[in-house]
Amino acid sequence: MREDKLVLAVGDISGKGISAALLMATVHAFVRAYSLEPERTLASVALGTGLAGERALPMYYRGDGSGDSDLAPGLLMATLNYQLYRSTPPEKYATMFLGCYDAASRSLTYSNAGHLPPLVLSNGGQVRRLATSGTVVGLFDGMSYDESTIDMEPGDIFVGYSDGITEPENEFGEFGEERLIELIQRHRDQPLARISEIVTGAVTDWIAGGEQPDDVTLVLARAR
Repeated sequence: MREDKLVLAVGDISGKGISAALLMATVHAFVRAYSLEPERTLASVALGTGLAGERALPMYYRGDGSGDSDLAPGLLMATLNYQLYRSTPPEKYATMFLGCYDAASRSLTYSNAGHLPPLVLSNGGQVRRLATSGTVVGLFDGMSYDESTIDMEPGDIFVGYSDGITEPENEFGEFGEERLIELIQRHRDQPLARISEIVTGAVTDWIAGGEQPDDVTLVLARAR
C-alpha cells in the first residue's frame, strides 16, 4: 500500500479447471481493487447496514486525522463475500486469508475466511498459528469477519500455504504441517526464495513422481 504497509493474501478456490481459474482471477482483482480503493466501499451494504441516512462503514481505520490509515481486513473480507455471493454460482466459493502488515509497529492485523491458519515462526523456535477464522467467502450472504492483531519480532517468518503443501501423500502418510515447519526452521537464514524452493522440492520428492492432487502455494514474508 505504501513503503511501510503490505497486504498479504492467500486463498484457495473451490473446484478445478477453467471455471476455478476464472474465479481466482476475479478474487485477485477484487482484493487488489479494494486494498487500493479510497476510503469507502460496499462494506456497509455487505454487512446489511447500508440503510438510507446511515454513514458508510470505513474500509480503513482513520488515525489522528492526518490522512494516515490502516486497512481493515475484516471489512474488506465482508465486501469480498458480498461481491462473490452475488456474482458467482451457488457452488462457487473461496477460502481466503487477508492480512495488513505495518512495518513501523511490526504488527499484522488479519482476517481469515476458512483458510488454513498461516504460521509465524520465531528465531527461538516458537510457532504461532493465526487461528482467528470465519466462514468461506461467497457461500453465504451478509457474513461478518473477525480480526486479530499480532506483534512480530525481527526475523519472524510468516508462512501462508495451501493444502497442496501439507496434504500430498505417499506410503508413509501426508507431508504434513510438522515437516513444513521443520524445513523452514532449519533453513530460516536462507533467502525466502530459496526456502520456497526447498519446501516445494521436498513436496515433489515426497510424492515421488505421483500426481500432485492440489495446487502448491507457499507465501513467505520475514519481519525486519
